[in-house]
Amino acid sequence: MNRLIRLVGRVSTWAAWLSGGLLFLTAVLIAVEVVLRKVFALSLGGADEISNYVLAVTSSWTFGYALLRKAHIRIDALYLRLGRGARVALDLAALVLFALCAALITGYAFQVLHTSILRRSVANTPLATPLWIPQGLWFAGIALLFATVLVLLAATLDRLAAGDVAGAQRLAGATDVREEIEEAGAPAAAGAAAEGGGR
Repeated sequence: MNRLIRLVGRVSTWAAWLSGGLLFLTAVLIAVEVVLRKVFALSLGGADEISNYVLAVTSSWTFGYALLRKAHIRIDALYLRLGRGARVALDLAALVLFALCAALITGYAFQVLHTSILRRSVANTPLATPLWIPQGLWFAGIALLFATVLVLLAATLDRLAAGDVAGAQRLAGATDVREEIEEAGAPAAAGAAAEGGGR
């Protein structure tokens, strides 16, 4: 199970890096387009369409990475005041609901992609992009999110079955102030001082 978690983590990290590179290249493309229009009254054509595709694709590719890095928004005002058992129960409930939501989104995304393939749909734009290309890349990111949720849920249940409640909470639980400071690169002592100063 640890190998599976590491594999999903590596895939998600590479997807996030690739997404960042695509966004950078898109920014360069838009900058070139603006300069050409302003200075030479020329246009590459399709820069806006390509940027829309890249935004949709890179967003879906980074959902799984955000889940593993605990970057999604969590309302933890009450959560952090509960006991460990209650927190783990809430973590499991959150993962199960997340998995159900991801399953629904993945199913609908596949239907959109499948329909575009069957109908050979193309964009109603000058580029006339075959829609299965951006939709296929978009679907791949959503499918990666679904796989990541399932692996995370399975790993959490595996650790609970082994009696490793702390390990399960590290996988699925929300981060506290100390963990956030340590993740940012500051020493643990700074985290302890920050917590002590906040009381």
